[in-house]
Amino acid sequence: MVFYPVTFQSRYFYEVDLNAIKEDRVAVKLAVHDFQGGEAVFNFPRIVPGIYGAMDFGRNIVQFKALANNDTLPVERLTVNSWKIRDAHRLTEIRYEVNDGWEEFGSGTTQGFYKSAESSFTEGKVFVINNNCLFGYFSGGEKWPVHIAVEKPAGLYAATSLRSQSKRPDKDDFYADNYRELVDNPVLYARPDTAKLQIGNTAVLVACYANSGQRIAPGIARNIRPLLENQRQYLGGALPVDHYTFLFYHTAHDRPNDYTGDGLEHSTSTLCLLNSQLDSAMLNNFVYGIASHEFFHILTPLNIHSEEIQNYDFLAPKMSRHIWLYEGLTEYATIHMPIKQELQSLEEFLSVLRQKAVQMNRFDNKIPLTELSQKAMERQEQYYNFYLKGALVSMCLDIRLRELSAGKYGTQEMMRDLAKRYGKDKPFRDDELFDVITTMTFPEMRAFFSDYIEGAVPLPLESYLAKAGIEFDEKRLRIQPMPHPTPEQLQLRKWWINQ
Repeated sequence: MVFYPVTFQSRYFYEVDLNAIKEDRVAVKLAVHDFQGGEAVFNFPRIVPGIYGAMDFGRNIVQFKALANNDTLPVERLTVNSWKIRDAHRLTEIRYEVNDGWEEFGSGTTQGFYKSAESSFTEGKVFVINNNCLFGYFSGGEKWPVHIAVEKPAGLYAATSLRSQSKRPDKDDFYADNYRELVDNPVLYARPDTAKLQIGNTAVLVACYANSGQRIAPGIARNIRPLLENQRQYLGGALPVDHYTFLFYHTAHDRPNDYTGDGLEHSTSTLCLLNSQLDSAMLNNFVYGIASHEFFHILTPLNIHSEEIQNYDFLAPKMSRHIWLYEGLTEYATIHMPIKQELQSLEEFLSVLRQKAVQMNRFDNKIPLTELSQKAMERQEQYYNFYLKGALVSMCLDIRLRELSAGKYGTQEMMRDLAKRYGKDKPFRDDELFDVITTMTFPEMRAFFSDYIEGAVPLPLESYLAKAGIEFDEKRLRIQPMPHPTPEQLQLRKWWINQ
């Protein structure tokens, strides 16, 4: 039997020295006080939020030791990610070393996946730190507060959305309310290359590392400012976060039109990795593309998420039914915002819709989206359809809401209302969301969810687009404005996309 500590002293005190890198390994110490129980299980995540393939972050942990002052306690490795510690009531310290997951991005990083969920250490220059790689947790201790003290090389700056203090130029202290918050906030250590933006009520930091040595943050910040301002207006003028951080890591090569990119969103930050030519247009386009989708995640899953995400199991997560919401509706907002904010022509918008419809047909659309959500880890080959069918079903949802409300209510208002109803610390019940939205909106919406999200009824793209005076030829995959739309069709189109 395993006993867990329950005293007020249940918290994590970590120490890391980034000056003492040996063989690309970082040494980590965890101080333990008054652990109550005969045994303890210490873990690293198998998977983290935002990715849907098992990573087994414990595979990079070596030299794991549990100490009682100067004595070594018995340790048994249960799995690649878990260690059982006996005589845990004597435990005073855990020590281990962490291998990085990749070297310079782009060299040997094209194989595998989710590099943006791993860490990389380049001594004295740059450290990409995903906290799920460096720091573990006790079973039963996922909600304990975390304090991390980091000794750092002179001249390196820590960019992160974590709460932090720097009392000395060679040391940083970071704080998280729980392990979930810690994992949700990556850190980039590099020589300062930053730019700050104020987007309404939100302070945005752009922090970069480029192995060329060039400063790229000011140009990237200038490029994404209009995007973020328009997203703020699209979301009603105020954003649900007071700070956000873009972390950008770039390595350069000389091959034209050849690039490797990776990115992972978090509640109040995004980590982007890119290997390409050092071309300002390419850099700006890549970051713009990442930012346009990831920034919308400040609504979901940060402020709208299920209990499965709130109480995330890092070893054996239970998948929510609503990835269509987290990714599909977020992707829809990404493609809807430019046309709604009058930044895009109707032809450009319809071209994007056509691309989504064409690509969607390459996937198995007989799998209900709720079922695919729950089987996301097993059906990786179908996962990208959330950005296609998930976005298009969200478009149909928006059109139907605008139709029923005479233009007063759509997915923009629905997302704002859900964020107000729930929020960062109040999850929804996974099997109740469709009923909640129906109660908030119109009785007719329950059949919509049953048919197109819980069920596999083919999306009514032709009939729904026709409501807004747009022809969709499913066989030829052609989409264009109707030559003679009715006043009612034009009115709905105006409500939907301001055209």
